Amino acid sequence: MRGDLAAHYAAYAVPAAMFAVAFAIKLPLLRRAWQDPILRATALLLGIGTIVCASLPPANLHRINVLAGTPNFAGLWVYSLLTVYCGACLWLIITWREPPSAVRRRRTRLVWMVYTAVIAGLWTTFLLGEHGVERLRDLDTYYADTPWMREFVLLYLAAHLVSALVAAGMLWAWYREVEDRWLRRAVIFLQEAYALGLVYDSAKLTAIGARWSGRDWDWLSTYVAPPFAIAEAGLVAVAFLVGQAGPLVAERRRLVRTHRRLKPLWQAVLTVAAPAAPATGRVSGAALRLELRRAAINDALLKLAPHLSAARRERIRRAATATGHPDSDARAIAAAVDILVAAEARHAPDGHGRPAPAEQFGSGCIPDSELECIARALRSHVTAVERLRLQELAEDGLTAPH
Repeated sequence: MRGDLAAHYAAYAVPAAMFAVAFAIKLPLLRRAWQDPILRATALLLGIGTIVCASLPPANLHRINVLAGTPNFAGLWVYSLLTVYCGACLWLIITWREPPSAVRRRRTRLVWMVYTAVIAGLWTTFLLGEHGVERLRDLDTYYADTPWMREFVLLYLAAHLVSALVAAGMLWAWYREVEDRWLRRAVIFLQEAYALGLVYDSAKLTAIGARWSGRDWDWLSTYVAPPFAIAEAGLVAVAFLVGQAGPLVAERRRLVRTHRRLKPLWQAVLTVAAPAAPATGRVSGAALRLELRRAAINDALLKLAPHLSAARRERIRRAATATGHPDSDARAIAAAVDILVAAEARHAPDGHGRPAPAEQFGSGCIPDSELECIARALRSHVTAVERLRLQELAEDGLTAPH
C-alpha cells in the first residue's frame, strides 16, 4: 500500500537508533551507580525500547518466527517485551515522582506483579491458541475471532492502554511540580507519546470490535495504528535524549559563549602573559579551553597588580557615569581602562610607568566575577574606553602608542 509507513525499515530504525543513543549516554553512569532505581528503570526502558523497535519490521518478525520454529512466535516475543516496557514506564515515572518510601516500594511492586501476571497470561493464551498461519502485519484482526488468540491480543492491548492512561495521568499531575527546564520538556514529550499510544490502542480495539460485528475495518489496525505506535516510541526516545543530553548541550553552549565573550579581554592582556598552549587530545574540550583562557587572564592580572589602581578606576567610573553610561557599564569601562593603562605602564621605559602607591597595592585587584563585564566593555564601548585610556595615559605621563 502506497504510504504504508509501517512496511519500511527506516520507520523502526529511527526510533531504535534514538533509544540506543539514549541508552549509550546513560550507560557510563549506570555502570557506576547500578543501585540507583531511576537508572535501572531508565536502562530497562531504553534497552527494551531498542530491542522492540529492532524486532518490529515485518522481515525481522519473519526471521524470529523461523528461528523459533513457531508461526507467529514473533507476536508473543514483541508483546511480551512491550508489556515489560509498559511496566518499566510506570516504574520509572513512580520512581521519578516520589521520594524513597514504603509507599513507593509498594506501588512499584504492584506494577511488576500486575505486568508479570500479564506476561504469564500472554504465554498461556498463546500456547493454548491456534495460530498456524503466519501473520506479520494483521495478527490482531486475523485472529480476533480465534479462541485464546483473541484473549492474547486483548490482554496485550489492555495492558498497554492501562499503562498509557496511568502514565499520562501521573505525568499531567507531576508537570506542574517540575521546575527543571529540561525535565519539563522531557515530561511534555512523554505526555505526547502516551497520547499517541492511546490513539494506537483505540484504532486497534476499534478494528477488532468491527471484526466481531461482521465489518472489515482491518485497515485501522494494519495501516492506521502502527504509525502512531512508531511516533510514540520516537517521542519517548526524544524525551530521554532531551532529559539527558539537553543539560550537557546547554552547559557546553554556556562554556563556549563564555570563552567567546572573554576574548576581547584575553587579547588585551596577551602582551603581559603569553597565551596558554591550545587544548588538545583527550583532555581538550569547552571546559578546558575556558579554564585556560581564564588562567591566562588571571596570570596577566597578577603581573599587572602593582600597576592597577582602585582610585584610578573610581575616577574613570565617575567620568564614564558623567557621560551618560549606566553605573554597571561605567564600572566595567573603568576596569577595562585601568587594565589597559596598567599594561602600558608595565611596558613603559624606566621612570615612566609608576606602580600604584604602596597603600593601594592589593586594592587594585579585579575580582574574577567581573571579567566578563570588562570583556563586554572592551567589545561594546570601544570609543569610551579609548577616550578615557588616552586621558589616563596623559595624566600618568605615558605616551599612547601609535
